[in-house]
Amino acid sequence: MKKFLLALLLPCLIACSDNDDTPNNGVPGNTNANTDYGKHAERIEVPALSDGELFIAHTTTVNGKENVTYSISHDPERKHCKWTAFTFDPSNRAIKWKRDNWENTEWKGDPFQPNPEMPDNYVMTKDQINKNGFVRGHVVASYDRVYSKDANEQTFYYSNISPMYSSFNTGAWNDCELQVQGWGRNSAFCDTLYIVKGGTIRDGEYRTVGSCPTVPNYYYMALLCLKNNTYKAIGLLFKHVRGYSQTEVCSIDHLESFTGIDFFCNVPDAVEERVERSYAPELWTGLNNYKDLGK
Repeated sequence: MKKFLLALLLPCLIACSDNDDTPNNGVPGNTNANTDYGKHAERIEVPALSDGELFIAHTTTVNGKENVTYSISHDPERKHCKWTAFTFDPSNRAIKWKRDNWENTEWKGDPFQPNPEMPDNYVMTKDQINKNGFVRGHVVASYDRVYSKDANEQTFYYSNISPMYSSFNTGAWNDCELQVQGWGRNSAFCDTLYIVKGGTIRDGEYRTVGSCPTVPNYYYMALLCLKNNTYKAIGLLFKHVRGYSQTEVCSIDHLESFTGIDFFCNVPDAVEERVERSYAPELWTGLNNYKDLGK
């Protein structure tokens, strides 16, 4: 596991992962790529970074090689991630860890823990979340990362936890997590599925509830599917409410406007512009009960 901080704490020194299947960002025609922040930042799933941004790529060792579990951009002031990014690909789509095994570990079934890669006061506490009417919702789902015990453990860092209404966490959010996992683990659907997930934390896009400093008004997923050298993309939006929140589908362009995040900046511009302006829900097999925003 390695720590990466962009200007906020330390100079940026980032090494390349063995599962780093990024394009050549040095070629002309990729004007907004993360060329100044190291090769982990150049991975296709990682959104555009800026100086001063707290960026961490959590890694594990798989068959003697370094594998990126997921990357995260974290806002210490709001004590909440800006986004998380990861992939489903042949190196990590397998299911090799049973989560009920946590009952037999030192955590006795409750593996939530501080992120060892950042100060404790950068994240919310269990009490701030639970005592204000929310549950500890995963951003990168626990079941997204079950290719190893270490990878699953990293999803329980409080930096990857968001205060969610219980009915939202087990409702629309969980339903789409299961759908994304189905796509990502289906080699007939994708060679690689690139995923960015998070909650809205810009001014006006979140609220403070009691001692809980940041409760997102919306959650989102940005998906980019690569199959046979062809890309397709779609954005998913969820209003954070009690009860069942209907999934809204949209283009990545609209999701970028809504969140203020530049997704998939490391894809060459010509491809990025095409896949981000258009979307086709019917190509995402099994996507049900959604509202098409038409933009």
